[in-house]
Parts: sequence; structure tokens; C-alpha cells
Amino acid sequence: MAKLSKKAKETLSVDAVRDSIMMTDHLDQFIPDNDKEPFWDGAVYIYENKDHTKENFRGRMPVQVKGTENEDFSKDEISFPISTTDLRGYLADGGAIYFVVYIGSTGLRRKIYYIELTPIRIRIILEEAKKQGTKNVKLKAFPDDNNKKSTIFLNCLQNCKKQSSFSEAHLFSLEELQEQGLLENITIPLAGVGIKNDLQTALVSNDVYIYANIKGSAIPQPLKILPKDMQTHEEVDALVTIDGKVFYKKLRIVKNSENIKYVFGSSLTLTANQESTGIKISYKNSDDVRAISTDLDFMLTYIDKGYFEINGQKCPFEYENTDYSKFNIEEQRNILAFAKKAVAVLDVLGCKKKLSMKSLGDEDCRNLYRLYDTLIENKPVKGLKEDLPCVCVMKVGNLNFVIVLHHIEGEQGTYNIEDFFGAKLVATYQGHNEERLPMSQYAILKSEDFLRADNLKCELFLPSFKDIERHEETFDRANWFLLDLLLAYDKSENQSILNSAYEFAEWILTDSGNSMPLNIKTLNMLQVVKRMRAFTEEEIKTLYQITADREASNSVFVGAFLLLGQQLPAEMYFSKMEASEQEEFMKYPIYHFWQK
Repeated sequence: MAKLSKKAKETLSVDAVRDSIMMTDHLDQFIPDNDKEPFWDGAVYIYENKDHTKENFRGRMPVQVKGTENEDFSKDEISFPISTTDLRGYLADGGAIYFVVYIGSTGLRRKIYYIELTPIRIRIILEEAKKQGTKNVKLKAFPDDNNKKSTIFLNCLQNCKKQSSFSEAHLFSLEELQEQGLLENITIPLAGVGIKNDLQTALVSNDVYIYANIKGSAIPQPLKILPKDMQTHEEVDALVTIDGKVFYKKLRIVKNSENIKYVFGSSLTLTANQESTGIKISYKNSDDVRAISTDLDFMLTYIDKGYFEINGQKCPFEYENTDYSKFNIEEQRNILAFAKKAVAVLDVLGCKKKLSMKSLGDEDCRNLYRLYDTLIENKPVKGLKEDLPCVCVMKVGNLNFVIVLHHIEGEQGTYNIEDFFGAKLVATYQGHNEERLPMSQYAILKSEDFLRADNLKCELFLPSFKDIERHEETFDRANWFLLDLLLAYDKSENQSILNSAYEFAEWILTDSGNSMPLNIKTLNMLQVVKRMRAFTEEEIKTLYQITADREASNSVFVGAFLLLGQQLPAEMYFSKMEASEQEEFMKYPIYHFWQK
């Protein structure tokens, strides 16, 4: 079959674009046949509404139309060469929309592609082209929807106007403006027809540009960036149920130009293509045991029942479109049973931290079953070593639990297990006069224990200390405990640990005895406060009063000046201390404020 003539291709391609534009309410085409202008084939006039009067005129957008024979109409995106000379002409005139029409060999089939050539896009293309005479660019399929066509022209017109004065100006990157401290905020303007009800879809489906509001300038500056593969993320309130059982109260919606994804929990995604009605189901277990216990339960119930509901609207399971080859249902039921037991153990121990499935070895799983049997089922655990310590740490994957082992007499290697932070233990230590003195069971914990224990319950600490019969060393023990809490906080920034430290500091200040100097108690309270907030004027005055106390030790002076943020006097008094005192001082949590 003979190829189409150049004139035939020009006529067929221009007709295709004109016919498409004429179908819209907001656009009017002025694209004559065999136009002789050097860069353009005509223009499209853009109006506010259906009434194409001068009062409703928004502007005109120059267009260029090219036709080429091609039988492949399956592509949504094509590559096409544009002359760099033409690109410079479009830039000088403030931009254009460039069309390429694929024409079948008979001329009956045609498909339109387009690219918005705004000043910023042209400048970026020319920079990439360097000294080349032509540059291949990507064009997208021109939509059939008339509102979408109008949106393309309105949006392009708006951006061309905003960018026209920057056709030769220096274009900043976002990083440059941030480094120079000039950036106030950024905006992404979008104009179109019928987009108010679904701005997210319009945002990801159209060309967008980022504009920066710069200090000292009233005009938004276009940034040297072309966002690609835009997508929006939104978390919405939604009651997701099956047979009345609530699985989720929120879900995430992710939109891009092709798909809408509905994300349930951490594992399940339902993807709906913008152009079709089918739903693709994607499920992959999270590494978090808690997430698995919900997500996998939902997935298996969804399969069993054949539906779920979102705010009462039923969503059926599409069995015929689902591939089960990588989802063994019986195997997944076993995983779910394990996850449910794991969550029960975590809840009993008050552990909020995630338990990673990947971290679980055989011994970790055995430990988990041991904890489940004794803490949930109230069964003794058999097969452990003899003479294990009463208080020890049991490892379960990436988690560590401080537990109490109660040996069952007469049964070798058999124990009952109790949560250390829920047990009531009698603890004593040898005092200065070699007599046994009572103490809180938690006094055995050190800073590294606070960091390691994943069943930590800081709210139990102070009540336990208060319940112990008072003696001459009660507050000394509490003060050492307070210091260990602060050492742990500085490494973890665990707010519960800091709150507990504050409670201890307050309680220690109530001691009217002489077991500890007031300056020490005050410094410890203020170093807790400094980790929480800025000092009040009264607290600053208190610190200066401590620095004026000539009877205070050098270590007290160092601590006070560190809390005041005065490094030089702190160093001066530190230099007056013995080497052994310096070494000991550097172990205290107040040394955290030493300015290195």
C-alpha cells in the first residue's frame, strides 16, 4: 500500500486535533490548513465557560501539529524528535502545546499525543539537548474526556503566564533556596475544568510545576524541577468490617495517574486501574507480628466470607481474578495462629515495641511458646536447665524480657514464669553495719537494664520505693536509681524513663534528713528539668545561689555551671578536682551537658 503524502498527513493530523478540540465547551480552535507560520500551525482559544464571548476569554495557546504514519496505537506514551530551533522559538513566544498524530496507513485510524511546552520545560529540554539539532521528547496520549482536554489547556496557559518572565532568568533549585535561607513556602497551582470534586486525581494526572515564595519577592519563582510520577497519599476514617467484626478504622488511599490503591494495614493493597473496573489484590505479610495478627486475620476472613464492608458498603472478593500460587492458605493459618499467641504474650508483658518475624530463630520461638504456656495458659514450663537464677532475661527475637523464674520443687528443670515488672519480690541488701536492709526489687536494675528490657514499666518504680520501710539509706538508694534512669534516658530518649526520673527527684527533695546535701538534691532535680524544658528565672537564680556557696564542693560548682551552660567556669572548677574525682564525675549523667 502506498504511503500517505506529506500534504495528506498534514491535513489528517490537523483535522484530528481540530475535531478533538471542537468537541469541548471551553476551547475553540483556530488551526488553518497549510499554515505558513514558521513555528506554529495555529492557536487554541480558551474560555471561562461555554459562552465564547470576549468577556469570558482566558487566553490563547499556540499549537504545533505533526503527523506521522504508525500502525501501533497501543502506546500511552511515545517519543518524538523536536527541532531545538523550534523549541527556542516556542520559548521566545512564551510556550506552546505540541501535538503528534499517529495515522494508520489508510488514514482512517488516528491517535493524538501531546506535550505541554512551558518555558521551564523548554529550558530543561534545551539544557539536556546541549548542541544537538533535535531532541527526543516524551508525549502522552491526548485524552478523550472533554473536561480533561480543557484542563490541559487551562493548566498549561496558567503555567506559561507564570513562567513567561523567567524564560532567561536564573532558575533556583529547592536545595539552593533552603541553603540560602530564602524559602518561605512552596505552591503547586492547578487550573482546570471539573477538578474541584477530585483535586488529587487532577494533580497526579496533569503536568504540575512547583513555585517558591522567596523572601523579599512578591512574585512566585518557578523552580528548576519537573515532578514525575506524582502520587498523593491520604489517610481516611473508614470502618472496615466483616460480619460485624471491626478490623480497621482507617485506610490509606494512594493515587497516581494510572491507579488508585487502597491500603489496609501494613500488608494488603487493593489496586483499581483508572481505566478498568477490575481489582488487583496484593498481599504480603508485614515483618511486624502485631500487624500480621490483624492483616492476615482480615485477609483469611475476607477469602472465607467472600467480602468485606467499608462503612457498610459491601466489597466482594474477586475469586476468578486472584492468583493463590504464592499464598498457601493452610500455611498462612499457621502463621496467624503463631502471631495471635505472640500478641497475647506482648500484651500481658505490656510490650509496645514491634516483634520482628525475621528476627525469630528456633530458640526464640520456643521461648515465645514457653511464655505463652505459663503467662496465658498458666502451665509450668518444663525442660529448662537446673539452678537458673531467679531473675533473668529471656530473649524472643529482637526483644528481651526481664522475668522471674519460680522453680517447682521435686520437678527437675520445671518452672513457673512471672513478669518481673508484675511480680512482688522481697529484696534486701547489706547495709553499712552489716545488717540486712529492705529495698525495692527494682533497685537491682542499672541503666543498661532500662535500655534492654522491653517489658519495662516505669510507673511501678517510685511506688515500690515508697512502699519499703524507711531507713537511713532509703534516699541514697533512690538517688543512685535516679542517676541510672538519667543515664538510660540520654541514650534512649524514652519519655517514660525521664518522667520516672522527675518523680524520683521530687520525692528525694521531700527528705528532711541530712543523708544528702540539699545542693546535690537540687542539682539532680534541675538536671531532670533541663532535659524537659528551659529553666525559669527562679530556677536560674537557684543555680547562681549554688555557685555562690563557698562551702560547696568543686563537683557541685561544675554541675551548676554546666546546667547554666557556662562551660569555661565549669572547666576551671573541674581542673581543681583530683584525677579520681574527675574520672568519677564523668560517669555521672550531669556530664551529659559538658560542651565537647
